Amino acid sequence: MTASIRTESLTRQFGNGVTALRDVSITIAPGEFVALIGRSGSGKSTLMNILGGLDAPTRGSVYFDDDEVDYADRKRLIHLRRTEVGFVFQQFNLIPTITAIENVAYPLLFNYTPWEERNQQAQRLLKLVGLADRADHLPHELSGGEQQRVAIARALVGDPHIVLADEPTGNLDSKTSAEIYRLMRTINQDQQVTFLVVTHEREMASYCDRTIELRDGRVVA
Repeated sequence: MTASIRTESLTRQFGNGVTALRDVSITIAPGEFVALIGRSGSGKSTLMNILGGLDAPTRGSVYFDDDEVDYADRKRLIHLRRTEVGFVFQQFNLIPTITAIENVAYPLLFNYTPWEERNQQAQRLLKLVGLADRADHLPHELSGGEQQRVAIARALVGDPHIVLADEPTGNLDSKTSAEIYRLMRTINQDQQVTFLVVTHEREMASYCDRTIELRDGRVVA
């Protein structure tokens, strides 16, 4: 499932007077692999949070295809996070007390997906990320790279329009980081899944179709 993602004049101001985003207008085409780069404080995480329905803009609009996101509609935001957007975080954010396959299947619980279907989908995705033989392992029994592979599988389980990856290799060494980027790129190309990846590592941006650079809350490239 793919869709174009578009923002128009997106602005986010906080109560302390900080303006994190200033009139940000971007378009991400279906199936693209895009890097979002910029220094700390440039607005990258704020933009990701708004696209993922975790935060709301002060002004401006977000569109999935031609459907404008209504940030005042709580049910719409829940639907966005459950079915339209997948998340990959720097800290992996796996549940430590359940296995890899249970972590991957977990988001489907909230969609009332039957157990057998959840299990089959999770098995398929663990195979996709090369961890079929680690399905019954707990997170602490996995390496950092393996945990991030589980997190990528979990992000894909709802068949999202786009995967938002926020510094997905920030806790990994350079060799493992390159492996994770190659994996995401392969999934992007083979499965036609759209990725927007926040990274401060410009060499990792070389895996992407193009880059969007933020500086002081504005798009500069």
